[in-house]
Amino acid sequence: MKDIISISLDNQTNDYSFETFFLGQDFRIRRFGFDGDSEKAAAKMLANENKVDAIGLGAIRLPYSDPNSGKDADILNQITRSFKIPVTAGDDLRKVSEEWAIRHIQFKFGNYFNNARVLFLNGLSNIYLARVLAEYTDNLSFADPVIQHGIPYFIQSLKDIKRYQRGIHDIINWIPGKRMASAIIPIKGWNRYILKKAMKKATVIVVPYYDFYHYLADCSLEELGGKIVITSTAYDDRVSFLHERGVDVIIDTTPKVLEKVVDVNVLEAIIYAALNKHTGQVTSDDLLEIISEQHMDPRVIYPSGKTRRVNRFAFVIHPLSQEYFKKVKLIDFITGRTTPKFLDTLERLMAYAPPFIYSKITGIKSPQGVEAEGWLITVGGTPKEMLSHSPEFTYRRLLMAAKMARRLGAQIMGLGAFTKVVGDSGATVAKLADIPITTGNSYSASGALWAAADAVRRMGLIQVEKGKN
Repeated sequence: MKDIISISLDNQTNDYSFETFFLGQDFRIRRFGFDGDSEKAAAKMLANENKVDAIGLGAIRLPYSDPNSGKDADILNQITRSFKIPVTAGDDLRKVSEEWAIRHIQFKFGNYFNNARVLFLNGLSNIYLARVLAEYTDNLSFADPVIQHGIPYFIQSLKDIKRYQRGIHDIINWIPGKRMASAIIPIKGWNRYILKKAMKKATVIVVPYYDFYHYLADCSLEELGGKIVITSTAYDDRVSFLHERGVDVIIDTTPKVLEKVVDVNVLEAIIYAALNKHTGQVTSDDLLEIISEQHMDPRVIYPSGKTRRVNRFAFVIHPLSQEYFKKVKLIDFITGRTTPKFLDTLERLMAYAPPFIYSKITGIKSPQGVEAEGWLITVGGTPKEMLSHSPEFTYRRLLMAAKMARRLGAQIMGLGAFTKVVGDSGATVAKLADIPITTGNSYSASGALWAAADAVRRMGLIQVEKGKN
């Protein structure tokens, strides 16, 4: 039986000791938490160097993810350089398993992350996740400046977080004013406000394993209710914590293949020991092959016990005539006291107005339990105004609406009323938009055919063979 220990700088709450069978071999696995005391952790490593087959290092704050704690990694790395047994923090398996988790869920559930609004509470520690998610959505926000430096600013792209990682991150640490500013109560309050606001807007929130409770300390049902949370090594206490705050789905990128939930460093240490390899001798392809063969899929947890998925859409509407403008009380009041030319002028002006959100729709649920929510986006032109301009005039506004829909997180946008017949019936918009476009015409046609067939059957005009529709 091979012996694996995990030495963690996290607390002792989740310590364990058990025996298991994996990759055709028997293992004894133990975890020791040291509550951030790197010296005690180092002493434990030295004491077990010749007694175990592999060592996993858990909750190690690496310099690229936390500028103030690189010393923990430095101390432990210096000690392990001379070790003859594999010592790993699980970084290689973490990179592979995070990418596998996102791609697996995207494929299994179909377009799961398309245009999702994703908020990273620590983008630097989840940079590999960000790279994969960026393939499915541009709506990425990174709270690193807000949380780490007290700067009220969110990074809004993968490109910028990479720049932040390469240099700006270190420069900020040498600016005393930033540290002082983050301690000022009004600024701290403002940062807390904008962070909570960003969490409310997000569809997906990525929470680091390390300092999990610190990142979510002030969060309640208001911020986390209905969210998808991506994290790693979701112990039972963390699942309960998120359940109490109304989280709909927890995606644990660390696969659960043993009897207990263990950190990714433990799984990587087991793999090294099972293959009789030393640190760095197992490639990403090797790890991916093991993940595939052992069915090490990510855990998808529904804290409430009910499977829930909410798809998102946008639908474009527009005023059909001048009478629709009168639904605005102020306009109705003015029109009663002005000449008809006022509405003519307003109609022409509204045709040039940029798209805006008319309302949000929630509570749509299919018999199968799949839910949907969406936004009604209005363009200002009436049919009269659309016909008085070239089709390109309307196309431009519909493409602006498509960009708005994508930023909102919609996965598809429908064209309603006259917007779906102007010009080439949506073909140009569908070709140029960054989001799938539908006019509903195919659905209307199929519905008409179904209704006609049903009417013919009911009237007895045709005979249908038994068992066929």
